[in-house]
Amino acid sequence: MIILTLKKKNKVTLIIVISFIILLIAFMIYELIARNTGMKSLMGNSITTSFYYCEDNTYTLSDTKCIKSETTSANILGDVNLDGVVDNNDLDILNKYLAKTIDLSDIALMAADVNSDGILSVGDAENIRLYVTGHNSGSEYLSKIGISIVCPKEYTAKDNVCVKETVIDAKYANYKRGDINLDGVINNTDLDLLSKYLKKQASLNTVQINVADYNNNGFVDNNDLYELEEYLNSEISKVKTLGDINNDNVIDSNDVILLEKHVAKKITLTKEQISYADMNEDGLIDNVDIEILAKKISDYYQVGDINLDGKVNNDDVTLLQNMFNGVVNATKVQLNLCDVNGDGAIDNNDVVALRNKVGSSSKYQKGDVNLDGKVTHEDVTIIENYILNKTELTIDQLNYADYNGDSTVDNEDANSLAKAIASKFKVGDINMDGKVNMIDANILSKYIAKIIELDTTQKILADINGDGKINASDLKKSGK
Repeated sequence: MIILTLKKKNKVTLIIVISFIILLIAFMIYELIARNTGMKSLMGNSITTSFYYCEDNTYTLSDTKCIKSETTSANILGDVNLDGVVDNNDLDILNKYLAKTIDLSDIALMAADVNSDGILSVGDAENIRLYVTGHNSGSEYLSKIGISIVCPKEYTAKDNVCVKETVIDAKYANYKRGDINLDGVINNTDLDLLSKYLKKQASLNTVQINVADYNNNGFVDNNDLYELEEYLNSEISKVKTLGDINNDNVIDSNDVILLEKHVAKKITLTKEQISYADMNEDGLIDNVDIEILAKKISDYYQVGDINLDGKVNNDDVTLLQNMFNGVVNATKVQLNLCDVNGDGAIDNNDVVALRNKVGSSSKYQKGDVNLDGKVTHEDVTIIENYILNKTELTIDQLNYADYNGDSTVDNEDANSLAKAIASKFKVGDINMDGKVNMIDANILSKYIAKIIELDTTQKILADINGDGKINASDLKKSGK
């Protein structure tokens, strides 16, 4: 009895072990398929997603092919006039065609060829006559008249309609899940793009929609947004281990600066710091690690967020301008964020591009250097005094003083602004009161006599004869 009980227990144990092995094998097979096809993994999202798609949204995906179906109305055999009925009218039209008194369309010719030999003859007419007069025998083709479907060339009959299918190869894609902008990196830029898409503030193409389905459930919704955000948060926590060289639980430019100093042999990192500094884990601490760490940090910021505060605004414009003017030095991380126009160079064009990107929320317009809400010849004078180091301008004033937008305030800005202001007045209206009269002539007379001075805008208006000089000829032309 005891031996029998032991045997039963052994059998149960064996069954449990075998069942466990089968489940384990099935699980491993599923995971392998998931990793290679982009299916939902039981251990989390697959790293990549592979799929076929149709570039033209008028096509429908079927396995690895894109198919577009076009339909047209079907016609019946014997219906020569294409009115849906086979009767004497069809016979009359066919006889006229055979007599060469009329022409028929391609589809009408196909409908008239009831014996399907590719040639219209009296035999086709006879078969239609027999059908119309109620004879159902005497010809093997009579049974098809009024029933068989006739379709134009390139179309085939399907469910009483004519169908033409165009089949092309589908495109193949293989991207990381979550890399919604398809730049090869999953970061906050992708998260922002997905958020905008869900708010209907941005559109995604077919490939991007597939990649945006982060949880791979066939839908792009807030669940994908939450899971992508969780992934990014987990990646940030990983970065805080590798790269946190100064061990302050934050990875920032300070860590890059430490790494640069170590590589330049200005300082020596401790063994622990070196373990956090070897970004590519090749056993060496070199410039490659500096580049990787700087890019790793900058990838979490928008291009243009140069002060790394999570916002792109006028503070970044000011900082970039100061970097370009040599007032402050840029860190490696900041340099990765300075190429605003994406041309591979960091120069004045990036300052202009960043300024345009930020936009101006101010009520002031270009040229209003004294910020009084008006653009006048007084603003030109302020620019000229700045050029001559007679006055200082704030960053905001410099932005408005840069009239030609080349990120430099110089004589070109002063001259361009003066010409723009002068163009609003008549030549000779030196006091810019909207009238040309004796008051202007007196001002001109005093200037020629060197009793008073004129500013740049007034000089443009005082050159009445347009010869580039202000003298008695202008005074004479003014009427005095």
